[in-house]
Amino acid sequence: MPRGGDTGLVIPRIDGALAVLIDASGHGLTAYAVAQKARSVVLNSISERPDLLLCEIHEALKGTIGAAITVARIRQGAVDHAGVGNVQASVDLAPLISQTGVVGLRMRTPQLTTASLTPGQWLLMHTDGVSQPRELPNGNAESVARKLMETHGSENDDAGILLLRMLENGT
Repeated sequence: MPRGGDTGLVIPRIDGALAVLIDASGHGLTAYAVAQKARSVVLNSISERPDLLLCEIHEALKGTIGAAITVARIRQGAVDHAGVGNVQASVDLAPLISQTGVVGLRMRTPQLTTASLTPGQWLLMHTDGVSQPRELPNGNAESVARKLMETHGSENDDAGILLLRMLENGT
């Protein structure tokens, strides 16, 4: 099975979740190894702030080909976000700010922003292998992500989508 540099994870927390989408530079096994290293940092970190977590990952990825990464800490009614590189994040297609740079190579201090995330709204994260949609199709997270990949995913690049919807009970 081919391996690439796009990977995502969602870690449940008592009061919400931590969501991370990683797009390692390049392709193939080298990109896969970088993405897995970044993933390992996320899984072993105790940091709850997206900007601080990006700094941890940056230190761990020094000397590698680097990655574009977006991190969101979701809590009832809000999402804290920080992103570096060409991985996009949005709440109901309203973009969240990402800075230019490459985690592990050249990164300014990440900027933490907070946005409202109310019941029924979508948090969409996607790599540069997926073009920005103008609207989100109806359905659950799996069916919406599949449809977006079919209609907006690249045939020539790794493509990753992480999609979460705030439920009525705030989880």
